[in-house]
Amino acid sequence: MREKAESSPELPVVERMDVGGSGTRNVKSYVTGRGVVVETSWPLKRVDELRRLGPRGVPALLKLTYRGDWCVRAMALSAVGVIVREDTLAWRRRTIRHFIGRRVAWFRDAFGVTGPRGAFVSGPVANRLQDNSWIVRLAAAFALGEFRDADRIDDLRTVLKDPLRPVRIAAAAALGRCGEKIAALPERILDGSDPAPMWIGDATPARQWLERLAGIHLPVLEGWGDIDRDRHPETPADWARLLAGENAHLEQIDSRAAEIERYVHDKEAHYNLTKPFTSVNRAQNIQLLNSFTALAGNLQLPLGGLILDMGAGTAWVSELLARLGYRTVTLDIAETMLRIGQRRFEQAQLPFHPIAGDMTRLPVAGHSLDAVLIIDALHHAPDLQAVFDEVFRVLADGGQFLIAEPGEGHAETTKSRGESQEHGVREAEIHLFEAARYARAAGFDSVRILLHYFPEIAMTPEDFECDMMTSTEKWRVLKGERLIAFDEFVVQSVLGHPMMIMSKGRRQVDSYAPHILKAEITPDLFRDGGRVYGTVTAANAGDTLWICGTGGVGTVRLGIQLLTPERRLIDMDYARIDLPRNVRPGEAIQLAVGIDLPHPQTGYVIKLDLVDEQVCWFGDVGSQPVHVGV
Repeated sequence: MREKAESSPELPVVERMDVGGSGTRNVKSYVTGRGVVVETSWPLKRVDELRRLGPRGVPALLKLTYRGDWCVRAMALSAVGVIVREDTLAWRRRTIRHFIGRRVAWFRDAFGVTGPRGAFVSGPVANRLQDNSWIVRLAAAFALGEFRDADRIDDLRTVLKDPLRPVRIAAAAALGRCGEKIAALPERILDGSDPAPMWIGDATPARQWLERLAGIHLPVLEGWGDIDRDRHPETPADWARLLAGENAHLEQIDSRAAEIERYVHDKEAHYNLTKPFTSVNRAQNIQLLNSFTALAGNLQLPLGGLILDMGAGTAWVSELLARLGYRTVTLDIAETMLRIGQRRFEQAQLPFHPIAGDMTRLPVAGHSLDAVLIIDALHHAPDLQAVFDEVFRVLADGGQFLIAEPGEGHAETTKSRGESQEHGVREAEIHLFEAARYARAAGFDSVRILLHYFPEIAMTPEDFECDMMTSTEKWRVLKGERLIAFDEFVVQSVLGHPMMIMSKGRRQVDSYAPHILKAEITPDLFRDGGRVYGTVTAANAGDTLWICGTGGVGTVRLGIQLLTPERRLIDMDYARIDLPRNVRPGEAIQLAVGIDLPHPQTGYVIKLDLVDEQVCWFGDVGSQPVHVGV
């Protein structure tokens, strides 16, 4: 591979791309350095507090089973299972509390009634058997096993087809605890299943969590012991090894070479050239465009700002950014993809600046970029902290790092597992809180999460009118024809597809990259025949520095539009008055005006407004223009 395909003159290459290396993880640095210290997490402390409340804590725990990230959801489910196991009333079939609790919801919450064998809470727990995260499905199966409720046997049977070994074992063990006699041999139950992933997210060893959950739910695992009589582990660590499977100890190899090889034969050239504007994979393409518009709408840099499109593939993001007026540099590890990108830019008649490089060792000079943007590529990187460190290095002060990535559950999808097994490509997932920690460790002082959901949910006008007066947790919306909880959908969509914006310091807000453009205009004008003269005072009532100039992009001038007495537009660009100096927020400036009208005897209206040249008129973004009859 060549050192680089081509480089922009504004972006000096400072080091050679390297796709070698073992790609193995330093377990100590991930677990004790960068790793997730779950014991000190506030939400997990809350789970423990609620578990100690016993049945009274169950309603709040059930909320956490869909409002938390994967670790909170898993531990909340586990805690519900333990509470039911330890609730003496849950094992008395006929009590007055059960009778009332079955009929009165507030009574169940107020007095902590879980029902016989947890019947009042087993429905929400069973719903989590379909969770995106395998560790959450595992915890849900364990919890149902603690309930020993025969009514949940059908739910548990569906999980026997889960793609992952530990979930199948947990489901089979729970079935045994619920009274289901399973005649199949262990090999038959596990046939075609995959071992547990080595990691949950990027930094948490899966076996650590398997041991934790196994230790809590040893009584349930006895059900698996009845099936697999040849192997009956004694300790949680032994159970964790059995749950994980024989291949779980293997490190995932560095897949950067596989990323290059994956596209070297150019078999999907037409799709890659037209992506995302093609009917192939339409749903995926629409999701990509949603990600792009969400990130592009949050770019805070001037037109012509220099953006690195990282992990760019065939450069569709670069092309859209270039069409919006930014300068783009396209980086990908595979030259085959960059060649397709070259064709894309040639068709669009746009300048193309490609670099073949590795995002963990960017061949880019420090402090040279206004922004770095990455969509659906960061999860391929073998060392996330190195990527965040490199991006921070190459960004100028005030620069932005914007990402939109697949999150929880992505690595488990059929497509992801196929890419990993068939091509050796790393298909990990970006977990929101891990990414935030990496960003802060790299030096980013501002980390923001975009709250988003894709336009696939709806409600009737009547429902919305009612919902306007209620808390969002009571909202119910439709996804297709299915009724779902709005707050659950929003939380899980953000965890399942995190979008984040990280900033390196603060960029001065000026008219090159404006925020709030607002002017208070006070005219003092006179007419003498065909001549209008006088002064106009313009006060900066926004938060953006007005840059003076003679019409270049991002400079601010007084714009004069010519209208009829009925305010019909005659000429939008009738005259411009230059500012003599820059104007800071809170300052005012007086401008001398002298213009000639087309016909000395005709009445006109002139409209006074400030204009940020080639960006917008102030009046288009909320400022109030002034009309003067002359």
